Amino acid sequence: MLDELARRKGTTPESVLLWWLIRHPAAIAPVIGTARPDRIRACRDAALREPDLTHEEWYELWITARGVPLP
Repeated sequence: MLDELARRKGTTPESVLLWWLIRHPAAIAPVIGTARPDRIRACRDAALREPDLTHEEWYELWITARGVPLP
């Protein structure tokens, strides 16, 4: 699911995951936790928050991760 969204958005799976965390209702403040330049570059779009996820994409990713539909 991350790969599919990343392909559709023209970004990396890392950025998609960070976008998802940033939009979480629990107000998560993600930390990438790496010093590797390639991993930091992979997260670049998340810092720009562009193009970001739609509400539908956010819920689609949540449902995929849960493995069951929302009530």
